[in-house]
Amino acid sequence: MGDDGVGLAAPQVGVNVRLMVFNPMGRDKPGNESILVNPEIVEQLGGKELGEEGCLSFPRIYGDVERSRQINVKALDATGQPVKLTLTDPWVARIFQHEFDHLQGVLFHDRMKPSVLETVRPELVALEEAFLAEHPAAKVQRLAPAKGAKGFGAPKK
Repeated sequence: MGDDGVGLAAPQVGVNVRLMVFNPMGRDKPGNESILVNPEIVEQLGGKELGEEGCLSFPRIYGDVERSRQINVKALDATGQPVKLTLTDPWVARIFQHEFDHLQGVLFHDRMKPSVLETVRPELVALEEAFLAEHPAAKVQRLAPAKGAKGFGAPKK
């Protein structure tokens, strides 16, 4: 997977298809990648847990996100054959859900609790500012910080 990632969804690299690839071992065990096309979560099992996540699309930004511990999934494999998976390892289930969210247009910080989001807001704003500096015509829609937010990212008075 390069860049110490364990998963990647096609939209992250500008390809508008419902495809993801993941390898829970990352670069430690290349060749163990799972490729899933048109994946769906069929059932969420085993309760939920909070865990730290990062994303290749948002370098060096980490925060806790709540995810299902176990899930049942259906998809097509790389050859177009239907597959059904029961992801009982919470780490693997988390990776799948993170990449699946990309296919739904949801980003990991969209799933953070407001208090966690506020801890990463400065880094997100800095990425937006860097993007705007390179693409002056682009428009960025920013969400207002949580009430009571102070410091960088708080509304100016």
